Amino acid sequence: MQNSLIVQLGDVHDCYRIASEFGISAVDLGMSDQWSIGQINKNETYGFFDKTVEEIYEYYRPYKEAAECNGITFHQLHAPFPSMKIGNPEMNAYIHMAFEKCIRVASLLDCGYVVVHPIYVDAYRTEDEDFQVNFDAFITYADLLKESGVVMCIENAYWVFEGRILCCSGSNSSFLVRLVEALNESAGVECFGLCYDTGHANITGKDQYQEILTFGKHLKVLHIHDTDGTFDTHLIPYTSRYLDRPGTDWSGVLKGLAKINYEGCISFETDGGIKGFPTEVRRDAVRLNASIGKYFVDMVEQYKKKDV
Repeated sequence: MQNSLIVQLGDVHDCYRIASEFGISAVDLGMSDQWSIGQINKNETYGFFDKTVEEIYEYYRPYKEAAECNGITFHQLHAPFPSMKIGNPEMNAYIHMAFEKCIRVASLLDCGYVVVHPIYVDAYRTEDEDFQVNFDAFITYADLLKESGVVMCIENAYWVFEGRILCCSGSNSSFLVRLVEALNESAGVECFGLCYDTGHANITGKDQYQEILTFGKHLKVLHIHDTDGTFDTHLIPYTSRYLDRPGTDWSGVLKGLAKINYEGCISFETDGGIKGFPTEVRRDAVRLNASIGKYFVDMVEQYKKKDV
């Protein structure tokens, strides 16, 4: 679960103990909490990433130590986003510097994965043009990834046009698999993978089961959350539904994970749902989310046995 939700359970000494009691075993550390999409879109650099790698690590070290004391690992780190601003080389240099620090800090935190968003190029472009921009940008991290042992996972995303959420190349499993395979071939080792976001798939009209099957062995980490099918609302699974059906095809998600024999972490990105509750009941919301996580694990294992 996201670290920003776990820390709401108490002070640094109590929150991970409580999370562990709920059954949470891993943390998704969101660096966008330190440098937001709004700031990047306004071309605002932010002082947190002006810190040295050592200073950033020291900021998170008390959390890591408290987590370790309670059997919780730092599983993935979400870098800020967007990953590039087309036509803004000064900002892109700063983003690149921030991403490099994310990779180095992840290594120090024994965190194996850094999640990034694919680069949205333009509304009027070919898929090959999108591919080249993404390849050229992400391959620059290959040497550092190999040195640090961290895997960079590119997430399925979307773009907004005239207030509407639409697909882009980076929404499509076939594009992302092609990109990751080319990056790993060029790097010479498997230092790139994929992150599957159930909510992004839902609002771009994807078949959850088929998308996960296409991701296949390249799927390393998950961002699980519910949506109303229209907006990227980051809700707890099963809390967005129509009168006669769930808002997300959860059976398709779980059967897809079983079909590809997914052995990774069941990770939730449900900040929109949990923070929507009054402060007094957020602990109960986290507990509910953790229970759903246990249910998901059980169902994936059952589906594996049935070979769905």
